Amino acid sequence: MSNTEAELKLRLADPACIERLLTSPLLTELSVQPASAQRLETTYYDTADQRLLKSRLSYRLRLADRQWIATVKADGTSDGGLHQRKEYNIPTDSPLPSIEPFLTTDIGGRLAEAAGSSRLEPIFSTNFERYLLDIITPNGSSIELALDNGNICAGAKQQQILELELELKAGHTRDLVWLGAALAAEFALLPEQKSKLYRATLLAGLADARADDTPQPSPLKKKSAALPACKVLCQIIVFAIHQAIAGQQSYISCPDNPETLHDFRIALRKLQALLHFAKPLLDIEEYLFWQDKLSIWGNKLGDMRDLDVFSAAWEEMADYMAEMLPQTASKSGLAALIDTKHDNARDSLHRAVISGQLTPALLGLWAFIETWADKNAATASPIFKDFLLTRLTHWLQQFLVLGDELDLTDLPAVQKLRTAGKRLRYTLDSLSPVLPENTRLLSKRLEKLQDLLGNVQDVAYTPPLLHELVKASASRLTHREAGLITGWQLARSAAAINSWHKVWNKVKKTALKQKKLKLNDDAAPPKRSPEI
Repeated sequence: MSNTEAELKLRLADPACIERLLTSPLLTELSVQPASAQRLETTYYDTADQRLLKSRLSYRLRLADRQWIATVKADGTSDGGLHQRKEYNIPTDSPLPSIEPFLTTDIGGRLAEAAGSSRLEPIFSTNFERYLLDIITPNGSSIELALDNGNICAGAKQQQILELELELKAGHTRDLVWLGAALAAEFALLPEQKSKLYRATLLAGLADARADDTPQPSPLKKKSAALPACKVLCQIIVFAIHQAIAGQQSYISCPDNPETLHDFRIALRKLQALLHFAKPLLDIEEYLFWQDKLSIWGNKLGDMRDLDVFSAAWEEMADYMAEMLPQTASKSGLAALIDTKHDNARDSLHRAVISGQLTPALLGLWAFIETWADKNAATASPIFKDFLLTRLTHWLQQFLVLGDELDLTDLPAVQKLRTAGKRLRYTLDSLSPVLPENTRLLSKRLEKLQDLLGNVQDVAYTPPLLHELVKASASRLTHREAGLITGWQLARSAAAINSWHKVWNKVKKTALKQKKLKLNDDAAPPKRSPEI
């Protein structure tokens, strides 16, 4: 009758892979029997003023194998493509909507209050072919694999459905994620954050945020400080994976917006920082394996971000030159080369992301971290408070040494300090619920330091890029413009260098205060770092 449904939704990026996926060696080995197929015709109902949707409820009638089934769903959440919600199913002989059969269930009172005396009307429908496989994972979890291929229909509008649903029937949700990662290593799959219901409301023009499966907030609370470190680190790393998946989906939706790329990159950097933070408690080979997977994509996103920053600097310089020296304004040869380079790089990155190339790393790390935490649940683990204070103290000490010894002409050293500062800042942001208020000031000052060092580093990025752009050009104008932007970047770098001591002294002063971090009065940090 009712249960809490848990399913991992994955969008198929390649329609041609349906048959290959269903007959893949992995699924053939794990499946109980060959795939079966059924046609599902579903109509969703609501009152004329969408009272059910506004109450975070949905009502549908589905015809499957000549049997009508009425379903009510409530209060969905969606994290990294993992959807969980209450679901109530009742077989019925009538194709007409009625809430009567549900009134004796625990959702009945809420459903009756939402619908009132209003008549239920059809609002949209779905029609798709569903291929089903029953799976038993190596850990013994029972999973129903459903591959749906069809359409959402809202009036004259249609939208394709092409997705994989892995529904947990018995066992652990981490096995859903493990299976998703294993399939994503072979096929082009993307975690699907949006339910069919919400996509249908968008198509029908009835979108209300309450119809969406909402993400869970950060699991980190003040009381987390007293829990085992492995348990808390698992929670915050998995949450960071969910944020990275959400950032990826936002980027896919708006690939031309530099800010969606920036947010996606930051989410991935925060995940890398937290994984590095947990390093002393992880198997070193596993740590290096997953960090390497993330670094590949961090570098890809970073290269695109560097190009965005360079393009913005070029536009800033061009606007300045046009204002200060309008008589020299002319058609730019370098601008066209920059635009072409930028467009090609953007298209290449977008193709790689939408083909699901990052999915195996994100889902694989998710499954690994949850398995790691489960294995360590019965073993001795430091209290998170002690681990956090010791680890942050160690990081702060390393960071201060790097800054005090920095030679701004040594660009690799500049990069090393900038990376350490970003890692520290992202970790402070992620752990803020258990940290004192004064760490926010350090985070803000680290951001300013990051920007300053970025201006210094731009000098290293500019020459090789310009060489690539102008090497085949015989235009004097193009070479002149290359010299101008080089000088512009050098001037910005010089200004940053002049500000270095002022900015660093503020960061250092604030960081030294953090070395005395205390979450509460009895939290004295150990003297030695747990660094392995």
